[in-house]
Amino acid sequence: MKNLGETHKRSILKATSWRAFGMVATTIIVFIFTRKIALSIGVGLAEAAVKIILFYLHERIWEKVSWGRVKHPLSEIPLKTKLTQQDLTTIRNKLKELGYAD
Repeated sequence: MKNLGETHKRSILKATSWRAFGMVATTIIVFIFTRKIALSIGVGLAEAAVKIILFYLHERIWEKVSWGRVKHPLSEIPLKTKLTQQDLTTIRNKLKELGYAD
C-alpha cells in the first residue's frame, strides 16, 4: 500500500534518531579539538537540540511541496466520504480481477 505522507510523530522520530548520530559525531570532534569532556557534551547536546528543531521544520515544509512526487492516478478521483474497510476490500478485489493488483 502506498504511503500518503509522514505523520508528525514520524518526522520527530526521524529527526531525533538522525541527530543522535550527529550529536555523537559533534561531541567526538569537539573533544578531539579541546580535550574537554564537559564542553564537548554541552556543545553536542546544544547542537542536537537546535538541529532537531530545524530538521523537523525542514521535513514539514518539504511535506507540503508536491514537486518531484509521483502522483497516483487514483488520487485524482474525488470522494464524497471516507472509504470503509468493505469499500477498500471491494476495490482491491476489482483491481485484482482487472489485473492491476496481485
